[in-house]
Amino acid sequence: MTDISDLDGVWFVYDGDCPICKRAAEALRIKQSLGDLHLLDARQNERHLLIVDINRRQFDLDEGMVIYHDEAFYHGSSALRFMAVYGAPRGWFNHLNRLLFRTATITESLYPLMRSGRNMLLWLRGKKPIKNLKPHDTPIFRPIFGQAWSTMPPVMHAHYANHPFSKDVGIAKGMMTVQAGWLLRALAPISRLVGGIPAYNQESIPTEVRFESSLDDSCLTFHRIFSYEDRKPYVFRSKMVPLGGNLLVEKMKFGLCWRVRFAWTGESVQLRHAGYAISVFGSIIKVPLNWLLGSIEASEEAMGPSTFKMAVSISHPVWGIYYRYSGTFEMMASDDKANHG
Repeated sequence: MTDISDLDGVWFVYDGDCPICKRAAEALRIKQSLGDLHLLDARQNERHLLIVDINRRQFDLDEGMVIYHDEAFYHGSSALRFMAVYGAPRGWFNHLNRLLFRTATITESLYPLMRSGRNMLLWLRGKKPIKNLKPHDTPIFRPIFGQAWSTMPPVMHAHYANHPFSKDVGIAKGMMTVQAGWLLRALAPISRLVGGIPAYNQESIPTEVRFESSLDDSCLTFHRIFSYEDRKPYVFRSKMVPLGGNLLVEKMKFGLCWRVRFAWTGESVQLRHAGYAISVFGSIIKVPLNWLLGSIEASEEAMGPSTFKMAVSISHPVWGIYYRYSGTFEMMASDDKANHG
């Protein structure tokens, strides 16, 4: 067998060192119409063709189990919903699943807490993360953009060239313009203190952005340095954490997160608002803050082989757009050498 499309039935990929995950896998019963249930311990079967494909698609098994059925993948909370919907109507475990995880809202609310409990349990047992997304030749963002990756211009490939679990560094330099509403300007010193967005208005701010990878994860850190004319440089750091598919979360200082979906439209990269969250013990928990903070939209468009322009805006349903920053950047040759195996 050389292709996962040849795999029949339902495949449950789980962490064999997690007793909760193992019990769930062993207790699950599925409807007969779906075929046989196959259990796959990710720690013991890292070379299995299904796990190889899971890695290629950037599904982080430390973030959640994966169910594969009929050429479709279900990761994390969506795997829980699959179990609730397609579990056979017998056994205490299936009845509990059906009760708790039948609806997407409840599942997405409870799953981060369950993942935090799993992470703590593994830590107490002295077990290390699986780290299935090991160094390889696939950039972090290639599976996020999917088939559109091959149609994207060279500057976007350079922009998103970092590999997971590596020391890759990309550098972009350009000029930025910041336009913040009066309330954000009044809170600018606090924003600086907590590592938030720059809220000092100015045009043509020399700005450097470093795109940094780490040997410890499959995330991408944005390290931005705004060189204002009349004040010390403003540093704004955030980390893009893939959650599966084209969904990521941008983690900022003190745990505030922006959920965002990336898409290539054929002309530009669009960053589409998907809500807010907080990071608690490594888990991402959605919080209803749209009513307070509004929504964030962003775009990036190629201007040439090594240049691109970008724009970010934050708008509220009551008082409209209250923050913008935009600029044009050139990708630079980095002195840092990649180390991605």
